[in-house]
Amino acid sequence: MASPGFAALLLAGICLFEFIVLLFSAARKAFWYDELVVVHLVSLRHLSRIFDALWAGCDPMPVAFYSIAELASRLPGDPHVTLRLPSILGYLLALTGIYIFVGKRLPPLAGITAVLLLTLSPFRAYAIEARPYALLIGLLTLAAVCWQRDGDQRFMTPLFALFLALAVSIHYLAVFTIACFGLAELAWSVQSRRIRWQIWAGCVFAALPFLLALPLVLHYTSLYAKNFWARPTWGLTVSTYSFYAGLETNLAVVFVAFFAAVVGMLLLRISGKSGHLSPPRDFPIPEVVLMGAFLGYPAFLVLFSKIMSSAFTPRYGWPGIIGFVLAFSYLFRNVWFKTASVQLLAAFLFAFAIQTRQDLLPLRGGNSRPPDETLLQLANVTRSEPDLPVVIASGKMYLEAHYYAPPALRDRIVEVVDSGEALRVLGTDSVDRTNRLLIQFFPLQIVDRARFEPVHQRFYLQTGGGFDWLTTYLVERQYHLRLLTSSARAPLYLVEK
Repeated sequence: MASPGFAALLLAGICLFEFIVLLFSAARKAFWYDELVVVHLVSLRHLSRIFDALWAGCDPMPVAFYSIAELASRLPGDPHVTLRLPSILGYLLALTGIYIFVGKRLPPLAGITAVLLLTLSPFRAYAIEARPYALLIGLLTLAAVCWQRDGDQRFMTPLFALFLALAVSIHYLAVFTIACFGLAELAWSVQSRRIRWQIWAGCVFAALPFLLALPLVLHYTSLYAKNFWARPTWGLTVSTYSFYAGLETNLAVVFVAFFAAVVGMLLLRISGKSGHLSPPRDFPIPEVVLMGAFLGYPAFLVLFSKIMSSAFTPRYGWPGIIGFVLAFSYLFRNVWFKTASVQLLAAFLFAFAIQTRQDLLPLRGGNSRPPDETLLQLANVTRSEPDLPVVIASGKMYLEAHYYAPPALRDRIVEVVDSGEALRVLGTDSVDRTNRLLIQFFPLQIVDRARFEPVHQRFYLQTGGGFDWLTTYLVERQYHLRLLTSSARAPLYLVEK
């Protein structure tokens, strides 16, 4: 059971099963707001038009990501699957890369356990999202594998530079992961008393995509930074680790603090005579530094965001999951983990089997996406007065409603925007601003409040969802709101002046 051949076969089985299940899951999962921005932008087809939309401020993702998404959108089939295919493949690359990285130092069972830990983590949900996060982690794990094996084969150095550059190309914040590799390489140089100039050259090369895109980054920042919705807080650092680990906040703090202490003690083991790092025999200090750097990546992003008055949300720090998984796998160097490795693997396989059953249950109803009951109810209730507009109070829910609504309802759906009121009520106008920019490129029914309010004294209003300032505004202005449906997700009202 501990043979490399069996472990490789088990890895292949896990990846094949995950690929099939994720394809079906992607087909059944509706797009959410950020994904719908991608859906709209790739429909422009030409990269020049997509760049115009990005320059206007429609999305902070790089052109390279949209190049991949646009190619994926040209594949035949359900767009819910094709647009998410790069993320599914990136997730499988991450599983494979984690296994190979761990397998360099630890038994095959440790590598499989690390893979299973990743499949059981909240990161898996991003494998079926038409955003760059899963592909980013896949590229970073491959870069880590190539860095770890530099010198084993001649082509590892250029592959390291390539994978790291691709990671930076599809998400701007990945430029900070170069520092993770830089710290690990510095530890390698201290330990070996040599400098691998080719690795440092690879790091410089990987930074080029960010430097080339810097004008676009600065332009987007100038548009949104002042009132962006995702403000960093120290509490957000703790909740981010809790989210990644799938643990309660206190347990997540204990886990991260423990590994931070382990890494710190290893780095403090300095030989009194030689002045260089003196770890236990064959203990990979540079790899531990890389693990620790990735583990601290989300905390660093929060600190950087606070200093620069920029934005942070937990998904920005997903490279931290690499450090989390590697930190756990390196426990296998402990005697207890070595003796209990088979039992631990069995426990992970059992948990994976339970997750598998949960994945398969929804598929019994078919692999097609079920209709949105909220939109069907909205269409039925508003049918009695077909001339009244149907206002979606949440800017996030508006894109979803517009995309999935029946044709007869879609023409009546409206979003009312007002940056000033959004700032007053919510403290941010990010969604209103983005949606107002989208109408420059797409035929969306988005109207300024100052134009809508004098004309429509009576309309339907669907409340609920994120970034709903309009309901508060209407109540403050003493509009009469009569409840028509009491859906917990999206109550519907008839509004009259």
